[in-house]
Amino acid sequence: MSSQYGYGGRPQDRPVGPPPGVLPPPQAAPQFQQQPPYQGQWGQQQPYYGGGPGQFNGFHPPPRRSGALRLILFGVFVVVVLGVSLTVISMIMSGGNSDDNTAGPGVTGPSIVPTATSHPQQGSAEDFLLHADIYDTGALPEQSCKAADLGDGSLAAQKVYYEKLFGCLNEAWRPIFKEIGQDKPDPGLVVFDKPVTTPCGRFEPLSGRVLAFYCYGNQVMYTDVAQMNKAFGPTEDLAYLMTIAHEYGHHVQGVSGLFYARAVYLQDHPDQKLESSRRNELQASCFAGVFSKAVEESYPLTGRLAEFKRQSSSSFGESSDTPEDERTHGLATSQGFWIQNGFNIGENKACNTFAVSADLVK
Repeated sequence: MSSQYGYGGRPQDRPVGPPPGVLPPPQAAPQFQQQPPYQGQWGQQQPYYGGGPGQFNGFHPPPRRSGALRLILFGVFVVVVLGVSLTVISMIMSGGNSDDNTAGPGVTGPSIVPTATSHPQQGSAEDFLLHADIYDTGALPEQSCKAADLGDGSLAAQKVYYEKLFGCLNEAWRPIFKEIGQDKPDPGLVVFDKPVTTPCGRFEPLSGRVLAFYCYGNQVMYTDVAQMNKAFGPTEDLAYLMTIAHEYGHHVQGVSGLFYARAVYLQDHPDQKLESSRRNELQASCFAGVFSKAVEESYPLTGRLAEFKRQSSSSFGESSDTPEDERTHGLATSQGFWIQNGFNIGENKACNTFAVSADLVK
């Protein structure tokens, strides 16, 4: 299978060129390393390279509506602006589900702790997705992480911004990885404004709608300078925060074994590929919300929570115009729901998107 994004073939068979705008990690991960098999019913599994969205995880803005359509639908306000499903918006407005896991005083927005209600075979991939150790690791340690100035949004300015934030992400997640018994090298980060060749394919600036992506083939995040400027400009820094924190969320999935569990699960449940993709993407966004809580005071987000909620619910994912069979990342409002849920709960237990009903991962 092939596409404009370089799907198909084995990542390790593709040449890796020196990309522009590299921010080298303390320890670069030069090639894909398969996780040890889960000690359960999986058996020895081959490395999963997928073919399609399973091979890398791109984050993108929802498609823009036409001016005429915007005027026609303006009167319905929230439904149009957020591209929302009624189920999800009701969850956001009520601050969670009907359980007792609701927000405390002064906290608005979703605040739920998903609880698995199904009982898959113990040791199966589905069992791992529902009960992974990462959910029991609590909050990330608070970080001193004042945002760098994005300036004019140039390559140099974005590198400075991302490098600062990337360091904070590493510092925040390292103790979590240690807690689940994983001592892995820090991931890599590439900020590019020219074509870049990766184990997941060759990418050009402004290719499609991808803002950034994480490649499991070398554990490196890539961000498109031109695409970020086109989507947000240099003033909406919270979108930059959420984008890189989301991609780091995919690294969390890789280190914790969730990526591999999902790959094995899909081998037996190929009909769940689309919904599983949404659960996967929304989980990465929830992890971004948990990280955002860790930098709330220093970034700072204090005093900007209304902006944070608006940005999280309208800047990523798909719009309500996107055909349902093409929704790989979830509606923009679903993205907002899970980013805000991670932030409001402030712990990784908020992010078990594999345990919730399909209504919350539209």
